[in-house]
Amino acid sequence: MDKKKQNKSSTVDDILRKIKEKADTGDCLYRGEPEHYQEHPYYGKVSSNLYRVFLEHEAFDVEAARFDIEAVQASMLEEAEAYFRKPISELERLAEIQHYGGKTNLIDFTTDYLIALFFACSGSRSKTKDGRVILQKKSVIASDNIKEPYEPINRVIAQKSVFITPPHGFIDPDENDIINIPTEFKHPMLTYLHRYHGISVKTIYNDLHGFIRNQDVHLEAYVEYYMS
Repeated sequence: MDKKKQNKSSTVDDILRKIKEKADTGDCLYRGEPEHYQEHPYYGKVSSNLYRVFLEHEAFDVEAARFDIEAVQASMLEEAEAYFRKPISELERLAEIQHYGGKTNLIDFTTDYLIALFFACSGSRSKTKDGRVILQKKSVIASDNIKEPYEPINRVIAQKSVFITPPHGFIDPDENDIINIPTEFKHPMLTYLHRYHGISVKTIYNDLHGFIRNQDVHLEAYVEYYMS
């Protein structure tokens, strides 16, 4: 049987049941993505946004032995150090860069599969493609490559974030550890998450950066109010 079809769920309840069955081992971190990224050059890999810069560059061979993403990140951090107002740890610098949309070799995971489901179902690209929830076994990741944020900011707390730092820039998940989220169930799933668990755009992006991201929506409402 096709593994992707085997993991395809037919209802919101099926999706929740399948994830919970796998999550009961207590050995998993979770990541939600709005599509499967099976096409070239991704081929289903879960990659850091820094790695994707090189992966998507047609003239660059990202698989070349000389490519060292950790050396690239170290050089980038040296340049970034002058922009921080106080001394902080390397992980804190990376987390802050990532938080503001910068490129790092951190991959965001969460300890809560419901939050991973939110990310698999939300976003503009979610309307046309199936999403996925990746269940990543902690036991197959070197402990030094699993990082818990120190003194986390609001959004990190809300998203129950844990970072994985993949030595080569990506993780190649096992198909058996991927739950497919059909496009037609994304909106019902978001409704379920909001109604029964209080998980929504407002709670997930609960900081000033999140407010700015959604400021245009609020401004449109204010304009309509004063024009009525």
